[in-house]
Amino acid sequence: CLSPLQDGILFHHLLAGRGDPYLLVSQMAFADRDLLERYLAAVQKVVDRHDILRTAFVWEGLSSPAQVVWRKAALEVREVELDEDGGPGSEQLKRRFDPRQYRIDLGRAPLMRVVIAREPGTGRWLLLELLHHLIGDHTTLEIMHAEVRAVLERRAHELAAPQPFRNLVAQARLGGDAKAHEEFFRAMLADIDEPTLPFGLSQVHGDGSG
Repeated sequence: CLSPLQDGILFHHLLAGRGDPYLLVSQMAFADRDLLERYLAAVQKVVDRHDILRTAFVWEGLSSPAQVVWRKAALEVREVELDEDGGPGSEQLKRRFDPRQYRIDLGRAPLMRVVIAREPGTGRWLLLELLHHLIGDHTTLEIMHAEVRAVLERRAHELAAPQPFRNLVAQARLGGDAKAHEEFFRAMLADIDEPTLPFGLSQVHGDGSG
């Protein structure tokens, strides 16, 4: 099930015929491709740590929308070529992937897309990151970037154990204590073993645990 906030966000996503008002955009620049690849590898490790970053959403054919945590979710990285005469590379990326026209598939985890491009006239590499508000906000981005830094600095062992996102959903929907949350999910998932989803994904875990 979804939290009340997620319900509202998904409703507006489906209502919008073009673009998506809930895509958060951030940009970075790297001195060379090697640094960029190291960053992307660190992001993947953070995605592997957190179930919410491996979450996709399904609704077709269901009585109510559901979120499903994938066991493995490879970060989708798209490389594009920028126009040498098209102005600043960062502005070109921003225009090309403007959330007012651009959408991402909510059925494919992680709900984060990365676009990379060589900056015209320099040796730098630009990165544009799109994160859907269904799985996070600006605070999520800050936490994620802090964890990426820790991985790059070989301090991953210092990171606290990730907390299952399903606990937050239960708290939002029930407002009860931990025991009530546990009973709620036990009842919801009692008959689920390995669900068959319309996307034919073999790397999906239906109980919301990483």
